[in-house]
Amino acid sequence: MMNLQSISDKMAVFLKRYNYLSQTKSNTLFFLKCIFLKYLVNNHHVDFGQHEKDLKNQFTFDYFLGLWTGHPIDESFWEEPDGEPIGSDIWAWIDDFVMAPPYFAGENPGIIGDLYEEGLLLHHKKNHGIFYTPANIADYMAIKAVEKLKVGEEFENTRVLDPACGSGSLLNAAYDRIFHLYGEGKNCNEKEDLHRWLLEKNLIGVDRDPVACLVTRLILVLKGDTYVRPLGIACGDILTEDLITGNSVDVIIGNPPYVGHKEIDSSYMKTLKSRYPLVYQDKGDLSYCFINRGWELLKQGGTLIHITSRYFLEAYNGKPLRRFMKNSFEIEEIVDFNGVRIIPGVGIDPAIIRLRKAATVGENWEIDVKRFFIKNHKPDTYSELIRSLRENSTAGEQPFEGYPVLQDTLGDDLWCLYSPVTNAIIGKIEKQSPFVLENIVQSFQGIITGNDKAFIFDDTDERLDDFCDDQLRPWIKNKDVGAFAIAKPQKKILYTNGIDAIETYPQIIKHLEKHRAKLEKRRECRNGKLPWTALQWGRDAGHFDGKKIIFPYKATKNRFAIDENKCYFSADVYGLILMPRLYHQITEEILVVLLNSRLYNYYFKSYAKKLGEKLYEYYPNTLLKLRIPDLDEESTRLFAGFYDKIIRTGGCGDEHNRAEILKTVDQWINAYFNLTEIEIQEIEKEG
Repeated sequence: MMNLQSISDKMAVFLKRYNYLSQTKSNTLFFLKCIFLKYLVNNHHVDFGQHEKDLKNQFTFDYFLGLWTGHPIDESFWEEPDGEPIGSDIWAWIDDFVMAPPYFAGENPGIIGDLYEEGLLLHHKKNHGIFYTPANIADYMAIKAVEKLKVGEEFENTRVLDPACGSGSLLNAAYDRIFHLYGEGKNCNEKEDLHRWLLEKNLIGVDRDPVACLVTRLILVLKGDTYVRPLGIACGDILTEDLITGNSVDVIIGNPPYVGHKEIDSSYMKTLKSRYPLVYQDKGDLSYCFINRGWELLKQGGTLIHITSRYFLEAYNGKPLRRFMKNSFEIEEIVDFNGVRIIPGVGIDPAIIRLRKAATVGENWEIDVKRFFIKNHKPDTYSELIRSLRENSTAGEQPFEGYPVLQDTLGDDLWCLYSPVTNAIIGKIEKQSPFVLENIVQSFQGIITGNDKAFIFDDTDERLDDFCDDQLRPWIKNKDVGAFAIAKPQKKILYTNGIDAIETYPQIIKHLEKHRAKLEKRRECRNGKLPWTALQWGRDAGHFDGKKIIFPYKATKNRFAIDENKCYFSADVYGLILMPRLYHQITEEILVVLLNSRLYNYYFKSYAKKLGEKLYEYYPNTLLKLRIPDLDEESTRLFAGFYDKIIRTGGCGDEHNRAEILKTVDQWINAYFNLTEIEIQEIEKEG
């Protein structure tokens, strides 16, 4: 395929020259008309030289299509107001753009969608949750989506829907795949009939953005040698409008927008909660509703395939969706990219799910799971990753492991798509662990000040002299927390929530007055819940002042440490406080040694929420599901000894000794859970 960047650069130069600096609708339409005309001319559908004068005066989609068909089209393709003729300078640029290289001759019309996506401002895509599907992923999804379609007369009534079609990449891929399956070996007339059926009967697309719908129509129109109006593309909201009859669709192929609750209008959110109560609750994602809506629209036995965020596998707010999916579909395939962000420039961790609408789920139904290995994949290798899904490589060459998972083993809380080896390891842990971590500890989040400049100071800040020592607390952040150790605090927090009659301390008031305007704007101050001098979320001071385990909210590996120095910390750190020990011997030291071990690092990561290739979210709702063994008195004393030795070897120059101690710990834990050599090797692959 040609270099898209050269086309985009050429267009950008023009837009800048003629002051089209804002991404307006008229700018986008001009952009599309230039690209569409270039495609028609380069592929010999329109004679540019013969019609140049008329094109200059009638620069519209309808006129372009009329030239292609040889007569004005019967029904307007895109309603456009009558505009002024294009000036000579602009026309000279259009002439050069259309006639000069690089050429569109022989290119897949999907290139129009690619260029349209390049032209959209990045903030527009992010604000609307719009992340378009790369061609190689669209091709894979199309292959999986249409592989079960029936050949013969029944195909004429087959309906393939993209419920949020955007620029048409998935429908473009579905068209190509269907044409490959049913058009091979057909004569020209038969191929023309197939093209007409696809555009008028088979392919359906819906999107809220009218310009995106236009792009999809343009791509489908150009798939054939003669003009056929695509009748199945509609502008609207598939989630709230009755645009398609229920139980009438054979295949749904989609990349629904990923939009969290913070970006959704409150009235629209209320509508969705009422319309989709089975899947959309609390802080759910908009994409959840598309699964429910897809089930409503599919025929019995129909297929739904989506590329979506993998967060639904572990997210707390995804619990209703998980329950709905496992009870309403036979889950045929889940491709978990495991943190590999294969859509360039998008901070979403994707997964592909393929579902079959079923009245009942078959007994012992197996899900085909493909889970990519955790490693540093480079963007220039992403196409190879997608290709590996389509090709039958040997196990050693595959960047993923494939294995079956019984659907009836999936719970609602988390979907742990374990490989056989991982399943065996986790099974051994759970068999010998009667406790869940949430039975043993209570968790709490760090402080949110609402304005760090008002409350947080460097240790060397001279302003600290204006405050009493008992008004200040040592302050740490995420980066200060390591495995077993906490860096010496370099900052202090002015903990105003612990100061009675604060107005009697003029130096404090004088300092805070400098920030009063911003402090008063905090939500809790505006609604009268807090005085303007207070921390926004000061938490319970008693939690910080006692012995506690702390850990970072986001990390690449388990980092738990005991704090007995009354450190206070920010909201990117969480704390654990041991509950009264009524029926177990577990101490903070035991927990820290256990949680920092290789096995428990592996255990947590087996089901934790991924944030990119290496980062994990240590949210208490997830962390506290870890199973904990009930150690006897001898083992308890042994772990206490392990902890003491690890702490004593924390200084510089003791790395070797510490490594040896940690190795001994790992060996003891592996033996305790009766792990095999193969299982230990699997754990050690994680590092």
